[in-house]
Amino acid sequence: MSVHRPTVRRPNIPEITRPSVLKRKRLVSKTPSLSKKKIVAKTTSTMKSQKKSRKVPLGTCYLQNDCKKVIAKEITKQQCKKQGGKSWKKVGGVCEGI
Repeated sequence: MSVHRPTVRRPNIPEITRPSVLKRKRLVSKTPSLSKKKIVAKTTSTMKSQKKSRKVPLGTCYLQNDCKKVIAKEITKQQCKKQGGKSWKKVGGVCEGI
């Protein structure tokens, strides 16, 4: 008599099948791409709303009262005062004493 080893049955594993080429192309075309510019970054919209720029009027700084002897041009009133100016004039405005 011969001795046989018992056989072990392998588990039934289903085969993995890939979708056909046509289905893959259809899935790819439905997803938005950055080249189509459908997606807008959220940071750009919030950055615009957070940036509020104040326009500080620029003018000319003068060494003496009555706007005589120019020190600097295109400067704010506070900067003129720091430089030792006595008067300041806005562009197209009236001479102001500091």
